[in-house]
Amino acid sequence: MICSDTFKHLRNFSALALVLNATFSLPVHADEAWLRACSSSKTAENCQLPFQQGLAPVLMGSIRDAQGLWGYVDPTGHMVIEPIFREVRGFSNDLAVARKDDRFGFIDKKGHWAIEPRFTRATDFNAQGTALVVADDRLALIDRKGAVIKTLPFSASLTSEGFVRGQSLASVRAQVSPALWNAVTSKSLALPDDVMALGNPQSGLIPAQKRDAADSGYWGYLDENGEWAIDPMILKTRSAPLLNGDTVAVKGKTGWSFFDRQGVSLSKDQYKTVYVLKSGSWLVTDANNAQQLLNNKLEKVQDVSIDQSGEFVIWGDWLVTKGAKGVNLIGPQNQFINVKANKPQLLQQGSRLWVMQTDGKSAQIIQIYDTNGVGLLADTTLAALRDYQVQPLAANELREKADFPFTEDSDASHRLPWALLKSDDNKKPAAILTSQGEVFSDPQWSAFDSGVHQAPLVVRTENNKMGAIDASGKWVIQPIFTQITPFEGDYSWATTDEKADSRHVIDRAGNIIDVPAKILQTSQRMNAGILLTAQGEGKDRRWGLWDINSKSILAAPQFTEIEDFYEGYAVARADGGWGVIAMSGKWAISPYTELSSKPQYIGDGMFIMADNDRPGERDSAANHFSIFNAQNGQTVATDLLSKPVNVGKDHWLIQPAEGGVALIDNDGRAVVSRSIVPSSTDIDGDWVLLGFEPRFGAIDSQGEWKIQPLYSAALNFVQPLNWASAVSDNRVVLIDSSGGAPLDGFESAEPLPSMARLVLNDPTTGETVLFDSSGDEIQRYAGLDSLQIDNASEGTVPLHDTKGLYGFIDSSGKKIIGPYFEKVGPIKDGLAKAVKQSTYGSNYGFINLGGRFTMVPAFEWASDFSEKRAWVGMKGQTQLLNTNGGVVAQLQIRCNQRLITDSKGHQFWPSKPVTCTNGGAQ
Repeated sequence: MICSDTFKHLRNFSALALVLNATFSLPVHADEAWLRACSSSKTAENCQLPFQQGLAPVLMGSIRDAQGLWGYVDPTGHMVIEPIFREVRGFSNDLAVARKDDRFGFIDKKGHWAIEPRFTRATDFNAQGTALVVADDRLALIDRKGAVIKTLPFSASLTSEGFVRGQSLASVRAQVSPALWNAVTSKSLALPDDVMALGNPQSGLIPAQKRDAADSGYWGYLDENGEWAIDPMILKTRSAPLLNGDTVAVKGKTGWSFFDRQGVSLSKDQYKTVYVLKSGSWLVTDANNAQQLLNNKLEKVQDVSIDQSGEFVIWGDWLVTKGAKGVNLIGPQNQFINVKANKPQLLQQGSRLWVMQTDGKSAQIIQIYDTNGVGLLADTTLAALRDYQVQPLAANELREKADFPFTEDSDASHRLPWALLKSDDNKKPAAILTSQGEVFSDPQWSAFDSGVHQAPLVVRTENNKMGAIDASGKWVIQPIFTQITPFEGDYSWATTDEKADSRHVIDRAGNIIDVPAKILQTSQRMNAGILLTAQGEGKDRRWGLWDINSKSILAAPQFTEIEDFYEGYAVARADGGWGVIAMSGKWAISPYTELSSKPQYIGDGMFIMADNDRPGERDSAANHFSIFNAQNGQTVATDLLSKPVNVGKDHWLIQPAEGGVALIDNDGRAVVSRSIVPSSTDIDGDWVLLGFEPRFGAIDSQGEWKIQPLYSAALNFVQPLNWASAVSDNRVVLIDSSGGAPLDGFESAEPLPSMARLVLNDPTTGETVLFDSSGDEIQRYAGLDSLQIDNASEGTVPLHDTKGLYGFIDSSGKKIIGPYFEKVGPIKDGLAKAVKQSTYGSNYGFINLGGRFTMVPAFEWASDFSEKRAWVGMKGQTQLLNTNGGVVAQLQIRCNQRLITDSKGHQFWPSKPVTCTNGGAQ
C-alpha cells in the first residue's frame, strides 16, 4: 500500500475530511488536520503501515508542518530512516517507493536514493528486478539501476499496484482499439498500431485517429485494407475531419479549413461550421454566422438565410434546413429551393415532401415537392386549399434521416388521394386533394373514413350508402353497400343491409367473393387475404385459417391464439406453446414447450424469444434471448444477453452470454467477433462501428503481454495457485497465469489465498462449497458467501454462520475456531484480530488458533500482524505490539507533535526532547 501526505491511501482525501469534521467538534486548522487524524480512532490506523522486510512506514511531524512526512521504524520502534518523504510504500525486494516533492524514486534500507526521484508514479520491484513507473506520461519498465528497459505503448496506463508483493505478473490497463465491421464483406478492418478512434466511412475512406499521447492523437484516413490513405501527419488535426470527394475539411484552432488529400490548402477562408452534402458540395457558416452553399470547387453558389436554417433533416438525396421563418431544400445537383413559412412543418408522404405552415389555427399547405424538387401544386390549387382544413393521408413527420420509399403503384385504384379536405363552409361537400394535385369533390360525398391507410378510400354518400374511390376521386366501388370497413390488403368486409347474414367479403373493385356460409359465420377478422375463423368458447376456443384467393382451408381450427400476419408470418399459440406460422398455415417455427414467452419479429423472417423462463437455468432478473429463422425453422443463436440488432441485410449484431460481441448471418454463422462487449455501437448501413472501454491484462517482468487486456477490473493473482478471479463484463471467470481456464465448470469459482483451494456458491442449495485445486468437493457450508475469502491466510479462512458470527476453518474444511466473533481479520503470525461484542463490546483483541484471546480486547482499532508486529490504537495513542502482547513502542502526540516512546512513555524519537514551551512543537 502506498501512503502520502494527503492520505492517498484513503483513496479520497474528501472522505478523510468528512471523518475529521465528524471527529472534532471544534474548528480544525488545515495544517493540523493530518495530526488530528493520527489521533482519531477512525483514521489513525492509516498513519503507519505494516512491516515489510523488517521496516514499517510511519507518518511523523508537528502542527507546524503543512503535512506529515514519512519515515521508517525497525521492529523495536526506533527510527532508522528519518521522516523526509511525502509518500512511501513498504519495502519489496530491498527497495521502497518514496516521493520527494512531486516525483517518485526508490530508496534502500538506509534511506538513500537507489534511483533518484524522477517519476510521476512508481510501483514495487519484482523478484526479477524490474518495476513499472510512469515518466513523461508514458508507462515504462525499469531495472534496479533506474534504466528504462521497455517503454509501453501510449495506450497502456498504470491504474493498479504493478507487481503486487513482488509477483511475476503485473496488471496493466490498456485502451482497446475500436473495430469496424462490414456485413457485406464479413470482414473486420485491419488497423495499424495505436489507432484509438474510428469514424464511419466517408467517400470510400475511413477516418481514424492515431494515438500520440495517452488520450489524444491526430486524425487521418484508412483505405479498405487498413493502410493509411491520408497520413495523420498530413492533416495534423486532433478533431475528426470530414472528407467529401477529394476535399477534406479540417478543424483548427480558429475554425474549419479546406485541404486536398495531399494536405494542400484549397482556400484561405475559414468557417465556424461545415456540413457535407451528397453532391460533393458544402453548407458552411462563416465568422459572421452567415450560411453559404459552396460547390465542390468551394465556390459560393447561394447565400442561405439564417432564419430559414437551423435544424438539418435528410430527405433522400436532399438536405432540408428548417428555421422559424421557412425551409431550404438543397438538392443533389445543388438545386436550391427557398420556401418561406412561419413555424414550418415537414411531412413525408410516399416520395413527396409536404411543407406546411403552422402559425394559425389550422396548418396551411405551402407546397408539395417531388424528388426532383418540382412543386406539385399550382397557384390556383394553393389558393383553393386556403378554404379547407387539410388532412394528409398516410403521411408522417419528417425526422432526422428519411430515404425515399419504393415507387408507388401506377394504378390509381391502388393509391389514396393525397389529402382529405373539410371546408369551413358546412354547405360545401367533402373534398379531396387528388394524386394530380387538384381539389376535387362530388355532390354525393358526405364523409370519409379518416383512419384509412390503404386504398381505396371508403366514402359515405348523402343517401347513407358506402362505396370507395381511387386517388383521382373516381368510384372504384359503387356506393351500394350499407357498410364497408377500411381495406387492409386486397379485401375487406361489406354489408348490403342491416341483417347479420348480409356480411360479405369484397375485393378492391367491389366484387363479392364467394365464401362458404360456415366460414363466414365463424370468421372473426381478416388479415393479409386470410380469414381467421374461430370455434368454441373460452379456453376451448380454437382458431383456423381460410385463404380468400384460393378459397381453401389453410389450417383447421387448432390455435389457442393467433396474431396478425406481418411480412408473411404470424405469431401463434397451440397446446404445445408459442410458435410462428407461415401464410400456408404450417408452422415456420415449431412451438417450444419449455419457453413461455411470445416470439417477437425482428425482420428478415427472424424472430426472438426470451428464454429466461427455463426452469433451474438462471434467475429471472435478466432476459436471455434466442433467435429463430422462420424461413427454414432453424435455431440461429441461443443464450444471448440482449436483443439482436439488424446490420445491413441478413446480418445481426449479438451479445452471447459467454461474453463478447459477434456479427452473425441468418444461419447463425459468426462472420466476425470480439471477446469483449463494446461500450458503444454505431450502425450505418452495412457498417458496424464498435467502441470499447479500457481493459486490464497482465504483463511479465519484461513487459510482454501474458494475458491480453480483456478484463474490466485489475487482475489479482492469488498464491499458491497463481490463479485469479477476473471480472469480464459483469461476469467473474477463473483464469490461470496464462489467461486460460484452469478447470472446466469452475468459471465462477474464487481461489483462496495461502491454500490450493477454491470457493464456489451453489445457488440451488444456498450453500458455499470448498473445492481442492482438482475440482473435488471438500465441504459445504450453509449460506451463500459464507467464507470470507479476502481474509484467507496461513491455510485458514473465516467462516460465518447463519447468525453472522465468525469462526475459522482450515484447508481441509475442518472448523478450527467456532463462530463466536462479530468481526475477525486474517490469521497472521498465528494470531487474528477479533471483536466479541457480547463480552467485550466493540474493542479489538487478538485470538490464537485455539480461538482464545491472547490479548484481551482493549483496542479501538488494530492492524493485522506482519513480521510478528501489529499496530493498535487506544485513547488517542498508537502502540506497536509483539506476538506476546508486549508493547514495543508507542506513537504519541505531545505538544502538538507526533513522537515515539517506549512502553513507559520515555521518548526516544526525536532525539531532542519535546517540550511545550512557546506554545507548540519543537
